[in-house]
Amino acid sequence: MSKRTVNEIKESRFEVEVEVDKETWKKAQEKALEKLAKDVSVKGFRKGKVPAEVAKKHIDQGQLFNEAINSLLPSVFKEVLDEEKLRPFTRPSVDVSKLSDDDLTLKFNIITAPKVKLGQYKDHHLGKEEVKVTPEEVENAMKARLEQNAELVLKDGASEMGDTVVIDFEGFIDGKPFDGGKAENYSLELGSHSFIPGFEEQLVGKKANDEVEVNVTFPEQYVDSLKGKAATFKVKVHEVRAKKIPELNDESVKELDIKGVDDLAGLRKYEEEHLRSHKEQDVRRAYWDKLIDAIIKDSEMNIEDEVLDEEVHAMKDNLARQAAQSGMNLEQYLSITGQSEEELDKTLRVEADKNIRTVLIMEKVAELEELQVTPEEIDFEIAKIADAYKMEFNKVKELLTKDMDRFTQNIRTRRIEDFLFAHND
Repeated sequence: MSKRTVNEIKESRFEVEVEVDKETWKKAQEKALEKLAKDVSVKGFRKGKVPAEVAKKHIDQGQLFNEAINSLLPSVFKEVLDEEKLRPFTRPSVDVSKLSDDDLTLKFNIITAPKVKLGQYKDHHLGKEEVKVTPEEVENAMKARLEQNAELVLKDGASEMGDTVVIDFEGFIDGKPFDGGKAENYSLELGSHSFIPGFEEQLVGKKANDEVEVNVTFPEQYVDSLKGKAATFKVKVHEVRAKKIPELNDESVKELDIKGVDDLAGLRKYEEEHLRSHKEQDVRRAYWDKLIDAIIKDSEMNIEDEVLDEEVHAMKDNLARQAAQSGMNLEQYLSITGQSEEELDKTLRVEADKNIRTVLIMEKVAELEELQVTPEEIDFEIAKIADAYKMEFNKVKELLTKDMDRFTQNIRTRRIEDFLFAHND
């Protein structure tokens, strides 16, 4: 059995020193030697068949110790958490404080969830906004949906805002082409603001087969290699297409192929419900921000720097992944958004602090109000998914098996949010 010494350095920060028993440490070294020996080459022996004692002479002692320690860490750490009833709130650090053939002592630095002194979390009167959907908004939504399904028809005349032009283009800076500045048969809706400011406007009034030089200046919030630079695009217009929007009547509504919507009255009801749902979500998000800010202001908790650092790092990694999906690295993203990395870190740190405090407050509310998720509630949510996707209940449950903890936590989070919404106005 390993010997442990547990010291609470300060609130929510523990130092746990573990003296690994000699037999366990020896066995770990033997297994490490067996593993490393497989990659050792010694003249007279086939690779992977070198005897352990022979291989040991060709293996660095530090490498052997590292392999043995890494193999032990998961089980030693689990033992610490299980027997000392500690729940890490962030990734722990570990140091080796004593190391020899016979001895191994590990020192874990563990930060647990901060203690929360919860302030007022019920009976806040912050003013929930009433959701209203006007007839004009519904009519505009109906027209917009028809426009989204409009047919693009060839147009003989000059292009106008709202038309789509099919073009070839190539961009030049100081007479030289630049990367990413060329395309063929590109469909561009004029007025969509999807190109550099000023580009689309210069294609208004053009016809099929026109060749145009478009002069623009890249915005300051752009990639470093292009921002602020003047560019000339040589553009060939192949086609001009105009939207042919059907009349708003029962026949055109049927062609939209919306389940359960067969006429104007049905579309009007559908759009009203759609708008109301979106507005309710927006109002709920806005109210949630006000409510959680009020609860945070009235509560007390100490967030360790390491916890904040880890959250910021995770948020930054996520941002880099999102930028990569758009074909950019983080440096290019910062250039386009006009931020320095220091400014980004500062912004993320504020967000991280609020995120952590929000999670801690919700956990405390759940504890005080005994808000747990029952197996019946989980099955009910699975049944809703099965119904929505026309799948068998057991099949959905099987697919969710690997993510069941996260699925359950999401249900629990909604329960806590619903509780707080119901007890504040």
